[in-house]
Amino acid sequence: MAVRHRALSLLCLPLALGLPLTLQRVSAEEAVMSATFEGKPWTASFTLAQTMRLGGKPMLNLSGTEQGSPTTTFNSMLELKDPNDLAGGYPLKTGSPAGSANFNILDSGATVGHVRFSGGEIVIDKYDAASKTISGHFSAFGKGESGKPEELVDGRFSGIPVTAQ
Repeated sequence: MAVRHRALSLLCLPLALGLPLTLQRVSAEEAVMSATFEGKPWTASFTLAQTMRLGGKPMLNLSGTEQGSPTTTFNSMLELKDPNDLAGGYPLKTGSPAGSANFNILDSGATVGHVRFSGGEIVIDKYDAASKTISGHFSAFGKGESGKPEELVDGRFSGIPVTAQ
């Protein structure tokens, strides 16, 4: 039950933060986020990159959701090194909201999988301050709820608009 609530709250994060859904819709010409998960290609239909302050620290919520059956969401929360230049490497770890990432799998509204990543890195290769977009790459590894090792590799994102909370 707690897992279902956690997954639902992560999927509702953009709405809770007051972000209009129209800002999250992306097309192939605009923004792209993709990776390989469990040896299969994954491509987000919706993306989110939003800066905010959490506990007095500048943070970036970067996520992507692939709609379908099942619906899958990669979600990360990164503590920014410089809120005016987002470029840089951000290691992933457990035990702290800063530098955390997970992957949620939902089917028919019910959580059927959840991976909490304990390692890996998100690298923002480029922050375009004029267009307020980010591009970069990522990889992550961790364990699913069953304890099975899981890996997200060959992650790429480009042209993702960054909004401020």
